[in-house]
Amino acid sequence: MTEPVFPPAPPAAPKRRRVSPVLLVMIAVMVLGVAAGGYGLGRLMLGYEAYVMQSGNMSPTLAIGDRLVVRPVDEVHRGDVVAIDLSAYAEASHEGVSVVRVVGVAGDTVACCTDEHLSVNGKPITEPYITPGFEGLFEFSATVPEGTIFVEGDNRGNSDDSRFSGPVRSSGIVGLVVATGTVVTPKALTPVTSFTDAGLPGAPNADGTLPGLRWWILGGFVLFVGGFIGLIVTVVRNAGGRRKAAPPVR
Repeated sequence: MTEPVFPPAPPAAPKRRRVSPVLLVMIAVMVLGVAAGGYGLGRLMLGYEAYVMQSGNMSPTLAIGDRLVVRPVDEVHRGDVVAIDLSAYAEASHEGVSVVRVVGVAGDTVACCTDEHLSVNGKPITEPYITPGFEGLFEFSATVPEGTIFVEGDNRGNSDDSRFSGPVRSSGIVGLVVATGTVVTPKALTPVTSFTDAGLPGAPNADGTLPGLRWWILGGFVLFVGGFIGLIVTVVRNAGGRRKAAPPVR
């Protein structure tokens, strides 16, 4: 009796290599780092602008050549340092952008001088940030119309501002000056308390977003680099393990 001949068994299918869970974690960390850094960088680029101080009208607070970080703002308060479009003055005679301080908002009566001090709504304002010696340069009194602000430079002896050109339309406010330097290395301007100390409402604006965005960028960079290094180490270790497990060649 002839035994049946069976065809040889097909070769065993190669085992599918599993993706290392550590590898997946490192890739996820890299993606998270890119997302965090991209968020912070995007917010910085879209939410802030850079300017350079062109005049000495804000001395000693700001000097010629200072780099400024400016962000849009919906509402300004007394004491804020703002960038404005010069064409927004009631009596506009120039074009370009100027940096000044808000000393009066709509409805205020701004006058000079009470005991050598600026007054707002009859309240004398102590201003330690201005250039000394020019507090009582000349007398004036103005009521700020709706939809406008009254601005002055901190260097009262060398500033073409609302004392000469009238109030500024609110639509001409370019933004709030939040810091000197750059968006990467900002030095925040310290909000003044002169107007609230005099009993006037409305504390100056402060910006707490800019420092946080720097941490988003730095954190994203650290995550990406850490994930990338972990990825390389994992790939190298896995390759070494496969070489050890391979059968010897005879």
